[in-house]
Amino acid sequence: MRMIVFLCALLIAAGGSVFGQEYQFRPMKGSATPEYQESGDHGQCLVFKTYIVLSEPTNEGGDDVNVWIRKGPAKGADACRMGTNPHYSIKNSDNNSFYGISAVYFFVDQGTSAGERTLLVFKTDSGDPVTTVDYIGSPRIEAARYLYFDAPSTKKGPTSTCKEAPKWKRQGGTVGWVQGKKLDLDTQKSTNVGGLRCVYQE
Repeated sequence: MRMIVFLCALLIAAGGSVFGQEYQFRPMKGSATPEYQESGDHGQCLVFKTYIVLSEPTNEGGDDVNVWIRKGPAKGADACRMGTNPHYSIKNSDNNSFYGISAVYFFVDQGTSAGERTLLVFKTDSGDPVTTVDYIGSPRIEAARYLYFDAPSTKKGPTSTCKEAPKWKRQGGTVGWVQGKKLDLDTQKSTNVGGLRCVYQE
């Protein structure tokens, strides 16, 4: 009997950890991973080495993103009890959600589409806006300044080069095209990476 109770407890705990992972913050590739995170009625608190980020849900859908400079020795849950006004806030404008932070740049995802989305880039130390890019897929940051992403393209490649096109059309979708980009956030210089590639679109 004890063994059965023990096994049930393990299964419940395992199930809880699996369900809990659904709400775990997943940073943009190349950006910092939080040392600690928690979610509650107040929103989601993420504790990084130098900053604390609190995403607060709004009635419109999306989050207000608040940023504090981390001070003092507090760690874990204690670090999420700020007790002061944020260093800066990025108010929700179109289903905003925090997407990542690096030493120099801060990222907010925007939009409701499962395909094309918008990435807002700010200066981490001040919250000043830097740039906005439209993207499809998963952008990444490298060397703390180079943003790589696939930009939607109005230019179309030959359908014959897209092997997945027939299958996508049978599934009720269409063929879209993207151009890989490398954007130097320090200089705002953008260069193409590779050629046009086809992607599935609904």
